[in-house]
Amino acid sequence: MEKKGLGNHLTPKVQWSLTDEGMGVLERAGLAGLYLSLTAAEEWATRGDPQAQELQSIISWELSDQSVQLRWEGEDLPALTKLLEWAWQVKNGVFYLPAVHRSQDEREHLYKRLDTHRGLFQTFFQHPKVLPREKLIAEIIQEDENHFFQVTYQKIKDRRGGLPQVKILSEILKKGMSREATSLSASWICPGAAKRFGKAAKEEENWGGPPKLGILLLFAPLACVFLELPRTKVKTRGGGQFKPNWAFLVPEIQSLMTFGDYFPLFRYQTPADFLRVRVQSLGDAALLFASAYAARSMERRLRLQKVYITAMGQVSHYQGQKVRKKILELTPSEISIKRYERMMGHLPNEFRTRQVNKVEDSTQIQANLWIRQPTARGRIADNLVHGRPWYQDLLWPHPWQLDILESHRQRIKQRENESISLEHLWFNNLLFERRALMDLAEETGMWDSPEEQALLTIFHQTLRQLLNKEEEAQKRGGSRNLGERWDDRVQAVRRGLMRAKTRELNRKFLMEFLAEGGGSKELTEKKEALWRFLNHPYDWQKARDLALLALVTFIDKRLGKPKEIAETEEAGSDE
Repeated sequence: MEKKGLGNHLTPKVQWSLTDEGMGVLERAGLAGLYLSLTAAEEWATRGDPQAQELQSIISWELSDQSVQLRWEGEDLPALTKLLEWAWQVKNGVFYLPAVHRSQDEREHLYKRLDTHRGLFQTFFQHPKVLPREKLIAEIIQEDENHFFQVTYQKIKDRRGGLPQVKILSEILKKGMSREATSLSASWICPGAAKRFGKAAKEEENWGGPPKLGILLLFAPLACVFLELPRTKVKTRGGGQFKPNWAFLVPEIQSLMTFGDYFPLFRYQTPADFLRVRVQSLGDAALLFASAYAARSMERRLRLQKVYITAMGQVSHYQGQKVRKKILELTPSEISIKRYERMMGHLPNEFRTRQVNKVEDSTQIQANLWIRQPTARGRIADNLVHGRPWYQDLLWPHPWQLDILESHRQRIKQRENESISLEHLWFNNLLFERRALMDLAEETGMWDSPEEQALLTIFHQTLRQLLNKEEEAQKRGGSRNLGERWDDRVQAVRRGLMRAKTRELNRKFLMEFLAEGGGSKELTEKKEALWRFLNHPYDWQKARDLALLALVTFIDKRLGKPKEIAETEEAGSDE
């Protein structure tokens, strides 16, 4: 594919290939970002965009599946500055990136660009000295006639000389493109991995390499995906404050054309970016991207896509800037992607309505929508991405959600003057999702073997038999109703299973649990499979996890619907 501008008689000024020496993950992502920016320039030039047409009059380019070649007349810095100014734009104080925001709708409405804008502010541009910003503002956007959603963000301040990339480019090209080596700040190349203080900082070097590779790194964020993780609490002098965590995902670029075709699909798989951008774990982030990109590659019989994910956020011992909290490198398997897509069919993010207080000014609009994220999704996604059974450790709170769960526990304690453990509260939240989890468990494709489903059925039947006994006991008299009696029984089973941390303890507890239920036809028919699970040298935990899954997915009309947990929106996002 070739773009004709100044004419191909010009000698190529610079050429990059995915296989060039020194091309690491971010450098290849930078080449993909450059590729997307140039294809976007072609699209917008045909629509009559003057900036894209001006770029075509200055630079000529040739694009292929593995390389990008640029030509221009005159000095390097003015031509490449025009290219950079095209790729990185700001409209109404919010980033507008033609490589990413391909539609007229995204170009005109800043709300369509906020996911990328906020993600860049939390990663590559997190420090206000790098990119000055205005104060945090909150605005109400309308989803439909009766529903409103609040978004918070910061606008970019106008600055002389444009965006910081322009200044960085002038440093890279200070001695021309032929310069043997240049350097870039580690905070740009490795966001969240800033130099240490004191003597140790002097021993750490910035990134160094040829200018042509340094130029590519200025385009690298354009090929990244930014996703919002659950907030965590950071200790401060005032006690503590919830701070946002963000992950940026860098795909392993193997084909520029394939990436250019499928990368936009990730952005359009859901109608609302506010729903898409929130994830519950790094595994959730990886599979969310893979289901839109790598899954389509599988249809073309291409190699599965490796992704690199970096989670960033503030920590109590270093509040100067966000640091890397975790890094994940993986290639999602075909089965994990397919199972994740099934899970998303039952456990998606969704808007929920809430009652708002009446205000004296009837013209004032209040937000009555908030985003609910399923409790179970982070744990299930992490299990899938690491090749574990999807139900493993489902009743243990996920690390990314601990701080929010603790905050919820404290509110319950203040409101009801009642203490509850984090594990119990987590279990209650899962109960609210039990219908979705039961529907997921009925998906045959979620299981590695029919014996797992059979064991789940056995445990469900045992629970039903125990419920029958509790109902009979309640009819004989007593101050507690059936719901209270059953809740006590379930909590006793839950605690017993979670304390069974060895194969022997687990086998003892489950055999007593099944014996108390009284047995069943299915138990008799599947006793050999059950015994293999209980005695397995390292997979014995499957029996425990299936019993816990049975607890959280058990449904009986005598129990009615679970009491909805009082949840509150994480309003806004501190930038």
